[in-house]
Amino acid sequence: MDSGVIVDERIDPEVLANLERTYKEQLARGNPSAVAIYSYAHGLIKSNNSDVRKGIQLLEDLLRQEVEDISKRDYVYYLAVAHTRLKEYDRALAYIDVLLSAESNNRQALDLKDIHCNNRNDIGEMSQMQAKINLDGIIGMAILGGGIAVIAGLALAALAASKSAEKAEQ
Repeated sequence: MDSGVIVDERIDPEVLANLERTYKEQLARGNPSAVAIYSYAHGLIKSNNSDVRKGIQLLEDLLRQEVEDISKRDYVYYLAVAHTRLKEYDRALAYIDVLLSAESNNRQALDLKDIHCNNRNDIGEMSQMQAKINLDGIIGMAILGGGIAVIAGLALAALAASKSAEKAEQ
Protein backbone atom coordinates (compact mmCIF):
# COMPACT_ATOMS: atom_id res chain seq x y z
CA MET A 1 0.00 0.00 0.00
CA ASP A 2 1.19 3.52 -0.80
CA SER A 3 2.74 5.26 2.24
CA GLY A 4 0.83 8.45 1.45
CA VAL A 5 -2.41 6.52 1.81
CA ILE A 6 -1.20 4.97 5.08
CA VAL A 7 -0.29 8.37 6.54
CA ASP A 8 -3.73 9.79 5.69
CA GLU A 9 -5.73 6.67 6.54
CA ARG A 10 -8.39 6.94 9.26
CA ILE A 11 -9.81 4.11 11.34
CA ASP A 12 -13.49 3.35 11.79
CA PRO A 13 -14.41 4.18 15.42
CA GLU A 14 -16.08 0.77 15.84
CA VAL A 15 -12.93 -1.03 14.73
CA LEU A 16 -10.86 1.05 17.17
CA ALA A 17 -13.35 0.28 19.96
CA ASN A 18 -12.99 -3.47 19.26
CA LEU A 19 -9.18 -3.22 19.32
CA GLU A 20 -9.33 -1.27 22.57
CA ARG A 21 -11.72 -3.80 24.12
CA THR A 22 -9.42 -6.71 23.21
CA TYR A 23 -6.39 -4.85 24.59
CA LYS A 24 -8.14 -3.92 27.85
CA GLU A 25 -9.55 -7.42 28.36
CA GLN A 26 -6.06 -8.87 28.08
CA LEU A 27 -4.66 -6.11 30.28
CA ALA A 28 -7.23 -6.94 32.97
CA ARG A 29 -6.02 -10.57 32.96
CA GLY A 30 -2.36 -9.61 33.18
CA ASN A 31 0.02 -8.73 30.40
CA PRO A 32 -1.61 -8.24 27.00
CA SER A 33 0.01 -10.03 24.07
CA ALA A 34 2.35 -8.13 21.77
CA VAL A 35 -0.16 -8.72 18.97
CA ALA A 36 -3.00 -7.11 20.97
CA ILE A 37 -0.80 -4.15 21.94
CA TYR A 38 0.47 -3.71 18.38
CA SER A 39 -3.01 -3.97 16.86
CA TYR A 40 -4.40 -1.40 19.30
CA ALA A 41 -1.42 0.95 18.78
CA HIS A 42 -1.76 0.55 15.01
CA GLY A 43 -5.43 1.54 15.29
CA LEU A 44 -4.64 4.48 17.57
CA ILE A 45 -2.21 6.01 15.09
CA LYS A 46 -5.03 6.14 12.53
CA SER A 47 -7.21 8.17 14.91
CA ASN A 48 -7.02 11.70 16.36
CA ASN A 49 -3.80 13.32 17.58
CA SER A 50 -4.22 12.38 21.26
CA ASP A 51 -4.82 8.76 20.23
CA VAL A 52 -1.79 8.92 17.92
CA ARG A 53 0.31 9.90 20.95
CA LYS A 54 -1.06 6.90 22.92
CA GLY A 55 -0.22 4.68 19.96
CA ILE A 56 3.32 6.06 19.88
CA GLN A 57 3.74 5.28 23.57
CA LEU A 58 2.52 1.70 23.12
CA LEU A 59 4.79 1.14 20.09
CA GLU A 60 7.80 2.62 21.90
CA ASP A 61 7.10 0.32 24.86
CA LEU A 62 6.91 -2.68 22.51
CA LEU A 63 10.16 -1.63 20.87
CA ARG A 64 11.93 -1.81 24.24
CA GLN A 65 10.57 -5.30 24.99
CA GLU A 66 12.17 -8.53 23.85
CA VAL A 67 9.16 -9.99 22.05
CA GLU A 68 9.46 -11.70 18.70
CA ASP A 69 5.75 -11.93 17.82
CA ILE A 70 5.99 -8.96 15.46
CA SER A 71 9.05 -7.59 13.73
CA LYS A 72 10.56 -4.51 15.35
CA ARG A 73 10.76 -3.16 11.80
CA ASP A 74 6.94 -2.83 11.86
CA TYR A 75 7.07 -0.91 15.15
CA VAL A 76 9.67 1.50 13.78
CA TYR A 77 7.78 2.00 10.51
CA TYR A 78 4.51 2.83 12.25
CA LEU A 79 6.33 5.12 14.68
CA ALA A 80 7.56 7.02 11.59
CA VAL A 81 3.99 7.12 10.23
CA ALA A 82 2.64 8.32 13.59
CA HIS A 83 5.18 11.13 13.87
CA THR A 84 4.43 12.12 10.28
CA ARG A 85 0.74 12.38 11.16
CA LEU A 86 1.62 14.64 14.10
CA LYS A 87 3.83 16.78 11.82
CA GLU A 88 6.88 15.83 13.89
CA TYR A 89 8.95 15.48 10.76
CA ASP A 90 12.38 15.32 12.41
CA ARG A 91 11.35 12.36 14.57
CA ALA A 92 9.62 10.67 11.63
CA LEU A 93 12.72 11.00 9.50
CA ALA A 94 14.88 9.64 12.34
CA TYR A 95 12.76 6.47 12.47
CA ILE A 96 12.86 6.19 8.67
CA ASP A 97 16.65 6.47 8.77
CA VAL A 98 16.81 3.69 11.39
CA LEU A 99 14.81 1.45 9.07
CA LEU A 100 16.96 2.29 6.09
CA SER A 101 20.18 1.73 8.01
CA ALA A 102 19.01 -1.82 8.76
CA GLU A 103 17.38 -2.45 5.37
CA SER A 104 18.56 0.00 2.72
CA ASN A 105 16.01 -1.29 0.19
CA ASN A 106 12.98 -1.31 2.51
CA ARG A 107 10.22 -0.23 0.11
CA GLN A 108 7.90 1.10 2.84
CA ALA A 109 10.64 3.24 4.36
CA LEU A 110 11.75 4.51 0.96
CA ASP A 111 8.14 5.40 0.05
CA LEU A 112 7.67 7.22 3.34
CA LYS A 113 10.95 9.04 2.88
CA ASP A 114 9.76 10.08 -0.59
CA ILE A 115 6.80 11.77 1.05
CA HIS A 116 9.18 13.72 3.26
CA CYS A 117 12.12 14.38 1.01
CA ASN A 118 10.70 14.29 -2.51
CA ASN A 119 13.76 12.18 -3.51
CA ARG A 120 15.15 14.78 -5.91
CA ASN A 121 18.82 15.17 -6.57
CA ASP A 122 18.70 18.91 -7.24
CA ILE A 123 21.08 20.46 -4.70
CA GLY A 124 19.26 23.79 -4.58
CA GLU A 125 15.81 22.28 -4.21
CA MET A 126 14.32 22.05 -0.74
CA SER A 127 12.72 18.75 0.23
CA GLN A 128 9.00 18.61 0.92
CA MET A 129 9.79 17.68 4.49
CA GLN A 130 12.13 20.62 5.01
CA ALA A 131 9.53 22.92 3.44
CA LYS A 132 6.91 21.64 5.91
CA ILE A 133 9.29 22.12 8.83
CA ASN A 134 10.09 25.65 7.65
CA LEU A 135 6.42 26.49 7.09
CA ASP A 136 5.48 25.20 10.53
CA GLY A 137 8.33 27.28 11.99
CA ILE A 138 7.24 30.39 10.12
CA ILE A 139 3.64 29.94 11.26
CA GLY A 140 4.83 29.45 14.84
CA MET A 141 7.01 32.54 14.67
CA ALA A 142 4.13 34.56 13.19
CA ILE A 143 1.85 33.48 16.01
CA LEU A 144 4.54 34.26 18.58
CA GLY A 145 5.27 37.63 16.95
CA GLY A 146 1.57 38.48 16.86
CA GLY A 147 1.24 37.58 20.53
CA ILE A 148 4.21 39.73 21.46
CA ALA A 149 2.80 42.64 19.42
CA VAL A 150 -0.56 42.36 21.22
CA ILE A 151 1.12 42.25 24.64
CA ALA A 152 3.36 45.21 23.74
CA GLY A 153 0.33 47.14 22.48
CA LEU A 154 -1.56 46.45 25.70
CA ALA A 155 1.45 47.48 27.78
CA LEU A 156 1.81 50.73 25.82
CA ALA A 157 -1.92 51.43 26.14
CA ALA A 158 -1.74 50.82 29.91
CA LEU A 159 1.31 53.08 30.18
CA ALA A 160 -0.41 55.82 28.18
CA ALA A 161 -3.55 55.51 30.30
CA SER A 162 -1.43 55.67 33.46
CA LYS A 163 0.34 58.83 32.29
CA SER A 164 -3.00 60.40 31.31
CA ALA A 165 -4.37 59.64 34.76
CA GLU A 166 -1.27 61.18 36.41
CA LYS A 167 -1.61 64.37 34.33
CA ALA A 168 -5.31 64.59 35.14
CA GLU A 169 -4.55 64.37 38.88
CA GLN A 170 -2.01 67.23 38.69
